[in-house]
Amino acid sequence: MNQPLPVANASRAVRVIHVALVIGLALAGAVLYVVRRASPPLSVGAAPSLAIIVAAIAAITLIMAVLVLRPRVPARRPDQDGDAYWKAALGPAIVLWGAVEGTGLMGAVGYFVTGGTLPLAAFVLGVATLAVVGPGRLEGEGQ
Repeated sequence: MNQPLPVANASRAVRVIHVALVIGLALAGAVLYVVRRASPPLSVGAAPSLAIIVAAIAAITLIMAVLVLRPRVPARRPDQDGDAYWKAALGPAIVLWGAVEGTGLMGAVGYFVTGGTLPLAAFVLGVATLAVVGPGRLEGEGQ
């Protein structure tokens, strides 16, 4: 009953999904950055402490994603082709990428609301981590 859907050229589909996640996160952050710079500052009473809280939550989320979710993505066996690997690893990889993207979005929104540099750093770290844990890296670690 829980049969995976047949995917023709799963390796390519996964790469398209990952690139879309990275570009979407980068564009969302860029838009929030530009809007924050172009508009008058929002009146947030406790902006410095809110910035620290948002950055801390984003950092904890990123650490948990790397330490807990990354090991759950299965390693690619040497005798396994890309399509067969991604049919087995797609679910855990999407969960990992979603958690890392959430970190970046949290940082972008935190920067938009507070204007603090710590949430901005969390956003940049989220984008960089999402780019690093891409399909090529996940596939290549099992060989």
